[in-house]
Amino acid sequence: MKDFLQSFIYAIHGIWSGISDQRNLKVQLGVAIIVIGAGFYLSITSIEWCILLICIALVIGLELVNTALENLVDLVTLERHPLAGKIKDIAAGAVLMVSVVSVIVGLIVFRKYLI
Repeated sequence: MKDFLQSFIYAIHGIWSGISDQRNLKVQLGVAIIVIGAGFYLSITSIEWCILLICIALVIGLELVNTALENLVDLVTLERHPLAGKIKDIAAGAVLMVSVVSVIVGLIVFRKYLI
């Protein structure tokens, strides 16, 4: 049980580290708070909550993975290497892809409440 608790503490520390170091993560959390507030204000359905929360978790989780990959690449090489740049670009592209799809999902969910 002690190891499980310590792992949980490490994970929380990792999330907090990502939030404190990454401007994009702060923006994404701000958007998530706005979306959650809108969900409460508009009384969205349980299914809509599930869909939006999954999207929020995907964006924030993938941003944390992107941050970890960027830090790993920086640890491995301080030189500007084409492969290092490619790794960072692909990870950032994954975050962008999930973010764009999440915005589309949000528009679909909130459309009926706003029109």
